[in-house]
Amino acid sequence: MAARERAVAICRPEITELKIADFLMQARGTSLLALLVLLLCFLVIAPTQASAPMVQRSDELARQVHLISSDTAGGKWARLAHFGEGAPIEASLLQDESPATAPGGSLLAFFQRMGDSSWSTGLHESRYAYDLIESVHVWALCLFFGLAVMFDFRLLNRTMRSVPVSEVARRLLPWTVVGFVVMVISGTLLFSAIPLRSYQNIFFRTKMIMLLLAGLNVWIFHSGVYRRVASWDVNTVPPRAARVAGTLSLVLWVCIVLSGRMIAYNWFDCDRQPQRPIVNFLTSCVPTASEH
Repeated sequence: MAARERAVAICRPEITELKIADFLMQARGTSLLALLVLLLCFLVIAPTQASAPMVQRSDELARQVHLISSDTAGGKWARLAHFGEGAPIEASLLQDESPATAPGGSLLAFFQRMGDSSWSTGLHESRYAYDLIESVHVWALCLFFGLAVMFDFRLLNRTMRSVPVSEVARRLLPWTVVGFVVMVISGTLLFSAIPLRSYQNIFFRTKMIMLLLAGLNVWIFHSGVYRRVASWDVNTVPPRAARVAGTLSLVLWVCIVLSGRMIAYNWFDCDRQPQRPIVNFLTSCVPTASEH
């Protein structure tokens, strides 16, 4: 036994070095993938940036004409006069208040300026870039979510019962991190394409809250019960704290996926008034007097 312990002690530094080398290789691969995604987005968007402002201007003019044709005779020109030259449609929802004084006004103004930038307009109006990034986002979500569910099921003792939890984590965690990094990068790019509408979307805000809760759950798990994994690694049933963390992870990530899918629907958007006061409050919408 003593000889075996000495042999393990001698091999332990080598094992540690191998783990560090594996982690560095995975981090390098993830960084390279992120750079390739950003480079691809730039190459696809660059040719369309010059024509994107004209497309945006045409869309705004079409919206104005639609509002004029559907308005009453007395309010047609008043509504048209309210639209500033080149102002986005969301600005009409702040008739009585400036973006800085509305609920969440400083962020509204920031995201409005972001949406008016050539980068945001070019990405949103691009023929290929937005759809490509959205596809990459969904693929990365599938990779991350699938591996996270497998690990959660192991914590709940529903699968791979004969495999130690630490071994499952060692095999799944690197690819889970890759999926998460690509998912965050592509999600940020999607948000930058439609920042103001996304920020005021009630499903997007729900998704962000759920993401914070999921991150908190991961931090509590890894800083708490997982530090003592050696004592329950091969147990048939993991401890209660591990099972609770796995259950919360499953519930939160299912809610995150559903909320992300619902962002595409405009049921509670600011330009669909009247809405309930609680909806306008939760989305920082300020409807005009005629829309109450």
